Amino acid sequence: MSSPRATRGLFIAAGLLILAVLFIAVGQEVKPQTLAKPLDQLPLALGSWRATGPDQPLDKSTLEALRPSDYLLRNYINPQGSVCAVFLAFFALQQEGQIIHSPRHCLPGNGWQISKRTLVEVKGPGGPWWVNHLILERNLDKLSVLYWYQGRGRLQADEYRDRIRLALDGILHNRSDGSLVRLTMKTPRGVQQALAQQNELAARLIPALDKILPPF
Repeated sequence: MSSPRATRGLFIAAGLLILAVLFIAVGQEVKPQTLAKPLDQLPLALGSWRATGPDQPLDKSTLEALRPSDYLLRNYINPQGSVCAVFLAFFALQQEGQIIHSPRHCLPGNGWQISKRTLVEVKGPGGPWWVNHLILERNLDKLSVLYWYQGRGRLQADEYRDRIRLALDGILHNRSDGSLVRLTMKTPRGVQQALAQQNELAARLIPALDKILPPF
């Protein structure tokens, strides 16, 4: 006999399939959206965090795999000297072959493995928001990663819920734009301290990015 969890998973899968069919059926009506300004115009100061060094380019293979409409990879530093890598990828029109990839699938590699995944609360102007927190480990090293999906007037941590909303917005509003936001930090003073600092940065980043993303 199927467990409630397995049954729920089947219903979700069936719902996603139905929405995907509907989405494809009206796909020709979905229109690409335009950023209010390029992502590299994200403020250089976000609360106590300041941009440091030049923005970094993605390598060719990563770009070909992601195919974002625009992206930003920038380091920010706080008064304590902690550095956080901020990665933003915007998709003006998500469609087959050009859709946001979950960091859970693309982050493990080069010896790094996800050891823990939780949801954490970010409190800030317009919040609170719930985002994903990953701990990656390689030998004795650890990385703290926050990520979420932002766009079309909302913020979502769960990729399945985001895909459902994506299909619905394509059907109801003729748009499928969206962005992935990822914050990555080393943890020399422990995961909890890194997480607290990332939380502070995320609280400033979310409303700042809202001003750049297409309005909904």
